[in-house]
Amino acid sequence: MMNILKYNTKRSKVYKLFYAVLPLLLLVSCNKEIENKAHFASTDDIKDDYSEKSYKVAYIVIEGAVGSVVATEATDYNKMPFLASMTSKGLFSWNSIASDATQDITFYADLLTGVKKDKHKVVSDDISGAAFDKYPLIFDRLKKDLGTRTAVFTSNAIVDKLSQNSTIDNKKVLASDEQVVQEAKTELKRDDSNFTLVTLNGADKVGKTQGYGPKSAAYLTALNTVDKQLKEIVGTIESRLNYNSERWLIVVASNRGGTYELDPIQDDHSLYSVPFRNNFVLFYNNQFQYKFIERVDLSDPTYDGSAIRYTGTATSAVIDADKADIYNLGNTVDKEFTIQMKIKFHNRGSLNPTFFSKMGNTGNSDDGWSFIHNGGIGWRLKVKGTQVIDNEVFNLNEWYTLTAKIYNDKGTRKAKVFRNGVLKAEGSINGVQGSSSQSLKLGSGATYGSGASHTITDVRIYNKALPDEYIAANYCQTAVYDDNIYWNDLIGYWPAIEGAGNVLVDKSKSKINFNITGEVSWNAFSERSGSLCPTAPQNLELSTIRSVDAPVLIYNWLGILGTDKFNLDSKVWTPNYSNN
Repeated sequence: MMNILKYNTKRSKVYKLFYAVLPLLLLVSCNKEIENKAHFASTDDIKDDYSEKSYKVAYIVIEGAVGSVVATEATDYNKMPFLASMTSKGLFSWNSIASDATQDITFYADLLTGVKKDKHKVVSDDISGAAFDKYPLIFDRLKKDLGTRTAVFTSNAIVDKLSQNSTIDNKKVLASDEQVVQEAKTELKRDDSNFTLVTLNGADKVGKTQGYGPKSAAYLTALNTVDKQLKEIVGTIESRLNYNSERWLIVVASNRGGTYELDPIQDDHSLYSVPFRNNFVLFYNNQFQYKFIERVDLSDPTYDGSAIRYTGTATSAVIDADKADIYNLGNTVDKEFTIQMKIKFHNRGSLNPTFFSKMGNTGNSDDGWSFIHNGGIGWRLKVKGTQVIDNEVFNLNEWYTLTAKIYNDKGTRKAKVFRNGVLKAEGSINGVQGSSSQSLKLGSGATYGSGASHTITDVRIYNKALPDEYIAANYCQTAVYDDNIYWNDLIGYWPAIEGAGNVLVDKSKSKINFNITGEVSWNAFSERSGSLCPTAPQNLELSTIRSVDAPVLIYNWLGILGTDKFNLDSKVWTPNYSNN
């Protein structure tokens, strides 16, 4: 059940037009996943006095807080009990990986722009070459687009330097964290407080002189002090007269970690084991639910993502015909292909529903090709009217890898079908026309079957017949990267686990995306299976919430829509929402 913002009536009518088409940033109730404030409260909860001004942000940066150390201390009985309490209503990760910078000013530029150094160009204290015209600081974007009141309280000269050309309504560079907290509390009591940045450097100061790690008693004591200061700041927000009718997003993050000798048992020799880059990020709101983003288990990774469930004819992912010619199979022996996907069948449906096709009516002998459920049992590759059939029954709700190979066998064109790398059937398709003027469709197609329901991910099309032994050895992999031996043969690669939006992004050189039509339902999953050997992410930074991810949620929370045009490096994360 979709929820509607607690906007005043006039504003809500306008915004519904935007939200009907926005692929991102929809909040839903019933504990489903959300992406920002849009559709925050149920329709029976609308108040005429509720407006966009009730959406507010406090952005609190704890300098030099090592994520893994904070994780240990954020408990009821260790040094950071208040931060621990915030996690019960937070989306967070203790295993964030800060950028590969060396200068603190660069880490702050990441936090405040939503892009990394190759874009914002802040790599030293000399910021004369910074690209703030293209990638402005949060204060400037909010002031320009919304006229938002902004405030900054810091004892760090770096923050002052970064924002020296920014228009900030209340900016104070102070001598100590204690003064920072007091000034922040004064600002946060104002009725018109809207966006407030607070930086705390006590832990970092101690870490630099007495060590950062879990064996430094002084460092842990400093984290305890920060926790008490955090409690003061958040307590001020939650004691506001109108707090219950306001929507506060409180972001707590460290700019980076700190250098110390890691216990060998914790060292997996990955980026996770670089204490200097190990920071943390937490998004808090009193209507969020607990959601922890774990680090990837590199020894036994799960298959993680959020994918579309295709049900009946309600949903399809489509590449229009004028862009889909490269997926035509042709009818000559020189045209070789491999088509592969991962699929989980939830309901087999009736007769022979199609789930991947470049064909007209798949119940006829139209030109083109399709993947079809085989009488509610197995599956088959159909090229025009010729079929290669795998008749083995599928188990429901279990991952399978299906592969079709079109190849030249001594001058005869043939096809093979594989299930989980095992050859199930082969046959001749010699001279059969595998090209059509139809669009490429994932999910339902023109067919005489109905009612099937399935989740589809990791879709690949190669313009090469991959060796049988390669298919057998690699079917269980859940991703392919540009160092793969057959990467240059990929003409389409859609991981299809974006988790939001109306597009499946093509990661191959072709860059031809699927557009999703009909009902869009993204479903999160994290699974292990005997038929999967999940591929560890090529870029571990993207597997956890990063410093650079905060700005996009802040922008959308405060009402800036269409942030894709900003070309940010931010990744969208989806908190779990509760109506309670």
